[in-house]
Amino acid sequence: MDDTMRRKDRQLSARAVNEILAQGSICQLAMAAQGEPYLVTLNYGYRDSALYFHCAKAGRKLEILEQNNRVCFTVVEHGAVLPADKACDFTMKYRSVVGYGTARVIDGYREKCEALGIIMAQYAPGDSFEFPEATLAATTVFVVDISSMAAKSNH
Repeated sequence: MDDTMRRKDRQLSARAVNEILAQGSICQLAMAAQGEPYLVTLNYGYRDSALYFHCAKAGRKLEILEQNNRVCFTVVEHGAVLPADKACDFTMKYRSVVGYGTARVIDGYREKCEALGIIMAQYAPGDSFEFPEATLAATTVFVVDISSMAAKSNH
């Protein structure tokens, strides 16, 4: 967990962090290279304090991660807009996780299959998925080992 949260009254437990990440569907992954930020929206899988992603074999995301593998991420569980009489009193009902970690590419055949299975399990029931060799050869799989994270809510 992370102790830097300003609004301690909105901080959630470690159990809630895991629940949000286990139930989420979209992750925003932030990277930086040469002083420039880069943010991508990705599908993911979560297990054992790690986030798993897949992408094409080439592209800006991989180029940046080769230069700087430190990342920041967020997963948001959207709730609803809570209207008010005054514009500045509107608020949003939500739960979210923000965290930091280090990305690394997964190369081995078995390890790639396991990581892709974790991603699939995030979205589909079951735990036995098959991945054609041609698909694996054309896919990069990487994991973010989470170093810290915190969750908050406004419910």
